[in-house]
Amino acid sequence: MKQTVTLLRHGETVGAARFRGRIDEPLSELGWQQMQQATAEGAWDLIVSSPLCRCRDFAQQLAQQKDLPLLINDDWQEMDFGQWEGKSPADLIQSDPEALERFWSEPDLFTPPEAEPLANFSQRVKNGWATLPTEYERILVVTHGGPIRLSLCAASGTPDNQLLQFNAPHAGLTPFSLQQSEAGPILKRLKSA
Repeated sequence: MKQTVTLLRHGETVGAARFRGRIDEPLSELGWQQMQQATAEGAWDLIVSSPLCRCRDFAQQLAQQKDLPLLINDDWQEMDFGQWEGKSPADLIQSDPEALERFWSEPDLFTPPEAEPLANFSQRVKNGWATLPTEYERILVVTHGGPIRLSLCAASGTPDNQLLQFNAPHAGLTPFSLQQSEAGPILKRLKSA
């Protein structure tokens, strides 16, 4: 069975722009509004969410509001940025501009200190796709920018190291068709409504 799976990036979070990864910060008031607007017209049969509160809190509210089942899945978490967690790009430009440039240009060859390698992150996101329940036709996954970008790479046949060429705006909806096969999930990006 083909499924429609829509990835929803969390809205704006509290605090300044920075490598947030596994830092568990909540949505800002604007972030809540962004997500409510993004999902106002949607219809789904199941909601899946990252366990981080900037995704989970909204997913729980939406699931309750629409009387839908909710699954929390660690595979949909953002990349772990290791020692870069909590630092802004501006901080890193000051302290280690070469490392930041390498990470942006060659994320498959350069991993920040104590961070999750891109290959591991990619495999985790593929596992998230592979373990989506097949009995639901329309699924909403509340997640982060990194998993959305890796999913766009998979759907377009783009190498994972090119993930930064894809845009994943706050509260943006990115729909895919999904077909599970023995070789793994087959994704195709759908046009946004």
